[in-house]
Amino acid sequence: MRVKFQAMEVVRLDVPEAGNDIERYLHRTDRIMGAIADPELTEQISSDVFRLKMQPINFLELYEFQPIVTLKVWCDRQHVVYLQNLDYQIKGLEAFMEGFQLDVNGTLQAVSGASGITELQGQADLTVSLELPPPLWITPKPLLQGTGDRLLGEVLQRIKHQLLKQLLLDYKDWAAATPSDAPE
Repeated sequence: MRVKFQAMEVVRLDVPEAGNDIERYLHRTDRIMGAIADPELTEQISSDVFRLKMQPINFLELYEFQPIVTLKVWCDRQHVVYLQNLDYQIKGLEAFMEGFQLDVNGTLQAVSGASGITELQGQADLTVSLELPPPLWITPKPLLQGTGDRLLGEVLQRIKHQLLKQLLLDYKDWAAATPSDAPE
């Protein structure tokens, strides 16, 4: 039995005036990743590729697993940050990897409002599809679907919480340490 779980999270965050352009900061994808994820669980593979180990996750009290996702993070000329998964491993679910698919996509950009306040706006989408192991076939589909969607939502909520907590702090530190006329 094939199932598909989905979650989406939206971020809106007012950017304080820090004497330096937030759009320049958005090109520092290493700093963006540092704000999204625990640096202890993140490995930078190249200038725009990162390997992120998530905290272990428990599904229906039956399976514990740890997603490890390789992400490409880049900023285009319009100062939009994009996040897309390139690869993944799911430690603890190796037996169920046949037919497993994980997709992560996200964006983040600065938008100037009519009131002159700049706001960071973003969205992340997370989708997992897989063949359920036979022991879960007897579980009611609404319970499986609700639990799977909720689990993915919790993953995105944790990332959003980390982003809201860390991004502006890091931006202020970067702005204070970086001359406004320094190259990107």
